[in-house]
Amino acid sequence: MKWVWPLVLLLGGCSGHPGIAPGGIVSNNPCIDAILAEIAAPGQVAAVSVYSHDADSASAPLAWARQYPALGTGAEDILAAKPRLVLTGNLASSGTNAALAKAGIKVVAVGVAATLEEDVAQVRHIAKAIGRIEAGEALVARMLASQGEAKSAHPQDQAPSAIIWQNGGFVAGTGTLQDELLRRHGFRNASATFGLQSWGVLPLENLIRNPPQVIFMPVTPQGDADRELASRQKLLKHLGGKTRIVPFRDQLLFCGGPTVIKVAQIFEDARKAVR
Repeated sequence: MKWVWPLVLLLGGCSGHPGIAPGGIVSNNPCIDAILAEIAAPGQVAAVSVYSHDADSASAPLAWARQYPALGTGAEDILAAKPRLVLTGNLASSGTNAALAKAGIKVVAVGVAATLEEDVAQVRHIAKAIGRIEAGEALVARMLASQGEAKSAHPQDQAPSAIIWQNGGFVAGTGTLQDELLRRHGFRNASATFGLQSWGVLPLENLIRNPPQVIFMPVTPQGDADRELASRQKLLKHLGGKTRIVPFRDQLLFCGGPTVIKVAQIFEDARKAVR
């Protein structure tokens, strides 16, 4: 099962999950799960998002996530787990959050970070909520170190153009965390050329008409490798070899936290390969 952030329709309640220790921390968001995998102490987490059990959707390491039961976002499912704290994304139902609050369960919600500064603040917020401030700061230090010296101050008109383009044309435009990371690693986000802001759709014919120097094309770990290879080859044929296509794990497109460390390495390697 593949999920698309932030357009995903999160799952509602699912069947009960016996064996969840009451009084623990429950997350119903795969991006939060990735943060918990880095900073939570043993025994703190009681359950994770259902998406974190799926290789095509998980941002947290599968081996870590599959230690825990998986929950959807429905109030009934979460209440049955009897958590002391629920960590959730901003797409969870307001009705679910209200039901949890009425039951006396603390809910900490985080949105979709649009900047690295917001991303760092969210990690610190989660770390404070679970009493793991020191571990949170250690993760923040790694995140910031991975960015190195910001290159966004360099003249953008001299930077190689790049775009993150999914099959179907889903693109990270200006005003997104991914846009900032591209600029930090020496690229100019070509989405601005097409007038795209935030998350938008760029038709293939428009991309072919005015291609950037680099296309980061997401792939899924359990996806159809032959189909994905054929898509890249078709795109390359249309572009006449003028553009470099860099495979990009689908999960890396939607989350911040420790994910930005992996993204930084991919962007740095791609930037060095572009003359």
